[in-house]
Amino acid sequence: MALFRHLHDDAFLAFSRDHKHLYAACLLDLHERFFSGAPAFPAPQQVIHAIYDVMRANPALWDDGDDFGALPEMISARRRRIRKVDVALTSEKGDKALGLARQLYTRLVAWGWLEEEEYGLRVTVDMAMGPLLVIQRLASLNKDLSQRFGGLIVQIRLNLEAVEKLTPEITDRKQREAALAVREARNQADQFTKSLRAILADLKRIRRTVMESKTVGTRLEAFFEEFVDQLLLKDFESILTVNHPYRFRDAIVDLARRISYTSETMQVLAEEYAAASMASDLEEGRMAAADDLLAIESIFEQIGEMFDRIETFRRQLEARVRNTIKYAERGTQGLVGRAGDLVRRLDALLRKGRHDEATVEWNVEPLRSPWSEHHQAPTRQPRRPVEARELAGPPSDPLYELRKQLRLEYIARIAPRPEDVKRFLEGQVPPFATKEARFMQIGTVDDFLAFDCARRYALTGDVPAQIAAGFDLEPSPDTPPHDSEWLRCANFVVSRSGTTAKGRAVHA
Repeated sequence: MALFRHLHDDAFLAFSRDHKHLYAACLLDLHERFFSGAPAFPAPQQVIHAIYDVMRANPALWDDGDDFGALPEMISARRRRIRKVDVALTSEKGDKALGLARQLYTRLVAWGWLEEEEYGLRVTVDMAMGPLLVIQRLASLNKDLSQRFGGLIVQIRLNLEAVEKLTPEITDRKQREAALAVREARNQADQFTKSLRAILADLKRIRRTVMESKTVGTRLEAFFEEFVDQLLLKDFESILTVNHPYRFRDAIVDLARRISYTSETMQVLAEEYAAASMASDLEEGRMAAADDLLAIESIFEQIGEMFDRIETFRRQLEARVRNTIKYAERGTQGLVGRAGDLVRRLDALLRKGRHDEATVEWNVEPLRSPWSEHHQAPTRQPRRPVEARELAGPPSDPLYELRKQLRLEYIARIAPRPEDVKRFLEGQVPPFATKEARFMQIGTVDDFLAFDCARRYALTGDVPAQIAAGFDLEPSPDTPPHDSEWLRCANFVVSRSGTTAKGRAVHA
């Protein structure tokens, strides 16, 4: 059984030996040279030549203390040989390094990273799908990640605005293909969430590096090099300017909701999803498009928590470094310690009688106390013994408690519980009857929240057991939509459980 289905069982041995950095450098170079960009099918001697070039450029990764000196430059000679550029530079060191390059190539083939193919008399080297996907991800991690999500927020908004303009009357293929931008917008939203997680992981790594530093100097160096130069000036500049999570959050959420509530646009999305083989039929295409829009809406509704975590972590990291600087000055190695040492050395010179007439010119004025000299501190009294008594309760802030209570009430109200939705449906649908959503009356905010939650249940088919025991919720996209002062959305049908087929045809 292959490791992760498409990897050789010994694939990761390349990164677990003493020369793991050399293997990593070789694989990255081979991926960049032969297996990315234009298709190439190198011969084994070309791959060995590339490995030799990596060894020649990075002698510290493989020489293990042996003095190989400067290696001669090699070129691939026809199909079966590698020869030196200058024959006069023949040496035993180059032959030994070339032998090591052949050994590395053999191990990469044995571990499944490379594979040889025979085409008649010609042998070429290729990289299988599994190793190729792994090395692509490793190559992306080895590059600068600061611009990995440039302009995503604006691009998502533009894609959804183009989709909102689609109607069944549009027949131009180029305009209708804009419907596929919904799936791309969902992928971009997922990518942006991963980018925020990557920034948070970077902050944790930098904090770990800063706190593991042995001296104050190395701690500050790690902070300014890794946090300020690499993260703060690049990633933070992006998410706090053009890619701020709150920049178009409300606009994107509103666009996703309006598209999902407009049956004409959803019809176009279903047709294009089916035409692009992203769904088997129109109904599945409609459900896939609704799922993409719901995912975009959910991501941007909850993206604020991730951004708040990043801001809190950043402030904590800066406070740690600020405290490090503050307390470093109070130690013996700081400014105060060095100044005290200098004063003691000067006093020792004066006691020995040297430089009796030495004076120091300065412009510091003498200190004058604004308090009377008779108002001195009271005399110290004997310390009182410790007495056991009850601990005082924490101070209570009525405003904080009120805000906390209001926040809890808001959270409980904005996300209705299944029993709240069930109570709303019981008031809307008579016993043993069926009622369409377009005939339901919404009178209060709680009714609107319960109605919207029921709409989501009908759309996704994920109905809680407490509601499913008494009601059946089914989408009805082919009927007129619900259109009220509160919202406009696709119609759905709510029926009491146990309603007969004859009773279903009669609507309240």
